[in-house]
Amino acid sequence: MGLKMIDWKERRAFVFQEEIDMRRGFSWLAEVVRGQMQANIMEGDLFLFLGRNPRRAKVLVFDGTGLVLVSKRLEKGRFQRIVDFETRAEISSDELRMIFQGTRINFAFQRKDFCLAAPFSRAQL
Repeated sequence: MGLKMIDWKERRAFVFQEEIDMRRGFSWLAEVVRGQMQANIMEGDLFLFLGRNPRRAKVLVFDGTGLVLVSKRLEKGRFQRIVDFETRAEISSDELRMIFQGTRINFAFQRKDFCLAAPFSRAQL
């Protein structure tokens, strides 16, 4: 279930750029968002936290009535490591959804100005 209960489509998503102790809860993670990430948790943005164990991840969000903390442990596979984000603190909510499902995204090859077009034919060259 996890993030399905949250309307995450119109939300911004951020990745904390340091490993955390996955035993941490609502208050500590909310303070990390406010203090270290300099963000307002009450705006409803999604915050992804990763730890040393690559099978575990947490997402913290304010849903309008309170904080929601979703913790996930993958049975197979691993979450992306923090170094995979290459100082990219903000990701799309779709990327967050894919990451939380265990999909690995190669951010090194993504470019905002890149457009996938049909291949050229020899006549066009």
